[in-house]
Amino acid sequence: AAPAAAPPSVPTARVWDDSSEDEAGLPPGGAGGGLAGHGRRRPRPAPAAQSLAWRSKGHAWVESRHKVRRFFETTPGGVDGLVAQYLPPGKDEDEDPEMWRVVHDGDGDEEDLDFDDVVDALIAKDLNHKSADEMEGVRHEEERQERLSRAQRLETRSHHCSENQTPRLVAGLYGVSLPLLLRLNLKSDRGSMTDHLLLKAGTRASKRGFVLLLPAFRIDGARTEAEPQQAAARGRRGAKGRPAQPHPQAA
Repeated sequence: AAPAAAPPSVPTARVWDDSSEDEAGLPPGGAGGGLAGHGRRRPRPAPAAQSLAWRSKGHAWVESRHKVRRFFETTPGGVDGLVAQYLPPGKDEDEDPEMWRVVHDGDGDEEDLDFDDVVDALIAKDLNHKSADEMEGVRHEEERQERLSRAQRLETRSHHCSENQTPRLVAGLYGVSLPLLLRLNLKSDRGSMTDHLLLKAGTRASKRGFVLLLPAFRIDGARTEAEPQQAAARGRRGAKGRPAQPHPQAA
């Protein structure tokens, strides 16, 4: 019998439009602490049961040809590439997890990455990171904040965006780490065609009400405030083209 055709792409209404802020001069985000990869990672072979299931459609990262940046010991400045294919999970997601095939610019080398690795690579490219240490630091900070949140039984804070607000602006309003905010939201919904998967630092919300999760703690160590009116007012002024007054961002 002929193999079943891959399911068609699922059209969705995008919350984020295609116009982004100028990324020129954007400082790298995150903190240090961690090691770069040891040599160039070889492609991870797909499980036999999934080997014919790689798809070029059906996932937002693939259909948008999202750009990524990976770091290796032999290329400390990073290697850029794009997300080219998606492998859905098998019946047992622990044994056969979903994977993404990344193709490197220039030499065309390929890697098969898991969800967390793709999230880190997307943020590294978006924020123009120059080493693997930057996202290692973000991961460590995420784990630290998760431990503190559980110990203190803290509720997750969120921000309802005004039209044209960006993740970068929201991070500045609350004084939280921009790369950590991006990582939390990219990980927040594991659907294949959701708007959170398309988040970038400078992408503007095309309608009111889009919810961004906030890190539990600010860059200065204080607890993140719950939607302060003053911050929301600054965000609306900034969205209309007048200067907002964000807190300084972590490098």
